[in-house]
Amino acid sequence: MEKVSDILKKIMLGILLGIILLTLALMVREGLTSKSYLAALVVGAAWAAALLYYLRRREKQGKACFTQNISANKLALGIAIFCFVINLIWVIAIRIEPFSDYDKYWQVAISLATGREIEDAWYIAMYPHILGTASFLSIFVRIFGQSVLMVTVLNVLLTALSGLIVFYICLEIADKEIAAMASLLWAICPCKLMLNSLVFSEPLYTCLILLFLLAFIKLHGNVSEDRSQWWVYMVEGALLGFLLQCINIVRPIAGILIIALFIWLIMLRGEELKKLKLWRSWAFVLLPLVFFYSGTGNIWTSHVAELVGMEPAAVPIYNIYVGFNETTQGQWSADDMDLLFEYLSQPGVSPSQAQESLLPLLKERLTSGIDYAKLFSSKLIAFMGNDELGGYTYRFTRPVIFVKLGMVVGNVFYYGILLLAVYGLCRMFRGKFRSSALLLPLYVLGLTLAHMLVEVANRYHYSIIPMLIIFAALAFSRREKT
Repeated sequence: MEKVSDILKKIMLGILLGIILLTLALMVREGLTSKSYLAALVVGAAWAAALLYYLRRREKQGKACFTQNISANKLALGIAIFCFVINLIWVIAIRIEPFSDYDKYWQVAISLATGREIEDAWYIAMYPHILGTASFLSIFVRIFGQSVLMVTVLNVLLTALSGLIVFYICLEIADKEIAAMASLLWAICPCKLMLNSLVFSEPLYTCLILLFLLAFIKLHGNVSEDRSQWWVYMVEGALLGFLLQCINIVRPIAGILIIALFIWLIMLRGEELKKLKLWRSWAFVLLPLVFFYSGTGNIWTSHVAELVGMEPAAVPIYNIYVGFNETTQGQWSADDMDLLFEYLSQPGVSPSQAQESLLPLLKERLTSGIDYAKLFSSKLIAFMGNDELGGYTYRFTRPVIFVKLGMVVGNVFYYGILLLAVYGLCRMFRGKFRSSALLLPLYVLGLTLAHMLVEVANRYHYSIIPMLIIFAALAFSRREKT
C-alpha cells in the first residue's frame, strides 16, 4: 500500500508540476508578442536564483541563519507585525473607491448593517457568496460606521493573520527557517498588497482556507500518534465541518477541499493506510465533519432565501456555460449575462430556475465543436498566467505609469515564486514530507482544474498564492518533517 500511495502522490505532484511548467511555457510564448511578460519572467528568474544561491552559499559556509536565536512564536509574531505594517501603509496611502463587483459587496454590507432593503436581490440569489462576505463586513460597519478604509484595514489584518498561519503550516511540515521565508515572502507579495485596497472576499476566504489546512495538518499529527480520545476527534471533526461551511459561504469552493481530503484519506496516507485503528479514528472525525458541513449549509441556504425572498441558485450552470464560451475564452461574457437576464425577466422565474433553463444551451455549446486545447490553454493563462491584477485595478484612478509599474512588479515577484515553487514541488516529489501536507498541492490542482470547467478570471487564483509561496520556500532547505 505504501508503494502504491507513493506512486499516486508522484502522479498528483507530477500533474501539478506539468500545469505550472505549461503555464510558464505559455507565458514565454505570450512574451514573444508582449515583451513585458518575457522581461518579467527573466527578472523573476534572476531574483529567485540570486536568493537561492545566496542562502545556499551561507548554508555551506556554516553561517547562522537570522532565525537561529529567536523562538518560533516570537519570530512568527514579528513577521506578522511586519506584514501588517507594510500593508497598512499601502492602504492608508493608496485608496480606491469600490467599483463593479467590489461595490456590490460594499452596498450589501451597508444594507445589512443599516437594515435597509437589499437592492438587486435576484443577483444575491444568483451569487449567494456575496451575502456571505457582506454579512461578515456588516459586523464591522455596525461598529465603525460606513468607512471603506475600515474594510481595507480589515483586509490587512486578515492578510497578517494569513501570514501567521502560513508560518505555522511550514513549521508543521518543515522547519523554522522555511516558515520564516514563506511568511516573509507572503508579507511582501506586491499584488496582494495592492489588492488590499479593495472591498472583496479573497483575504477572508483565503485566511479561512489556510486555517482549515493548518487545523487538519495538526489533527493528522494527533490521529497518527493516537493522542486523543474518540469524542475529541468528533468535536474536532465538527469544528472542521463548520469551518468548511464558513469557507463555502464566502466562496463556494469548500467542495474542492473536501474532495482533496477524501483523496488523501483513501490514496495518499502511505503506510497509515494499513492501520485499521487509524481508519476508525478518521471515521470519528469525518462523520461529524460531513454532518455539520451539510447541516450548516442547509441553515445558510434557508437564511439566504428568507433574506432575499427567493430560492438561491444551487448548481452554477451559468458559470459553466460561460466557462465554455470560446469567444471570451471562458471569461465573463456580456452576451451570456444578457441571456441570463432574459430568462430572469420572465414572470415567476427564480435565479435557480433561470440557471436550469441554460442547461440545454450548455449541452449545445459543449457539442458545438469547441477547440478544447485552445480553450483550456487560454483559460490557464487567464487563471495562472500572471499576477498583474493588483496594478491593473488602479487603471481608473491612477496614472498609466503607476498602473504599468504595479503590473510589472506583481509579475516579476509572481514568476519568481512560480519557478521556486517548481523546485519546491520537486522536493516534495522526492522527499518524505508529512502526508497531510499533500492537501496543499491537492487544493491548488483542484482549484485549477475546476476553473477549466467554470468561468475563469485572474482574481480567482488569489487563494493559491500562499500555497505557491509555501512550495517556493521549500526550495530553500533540504530538511523536512515526516
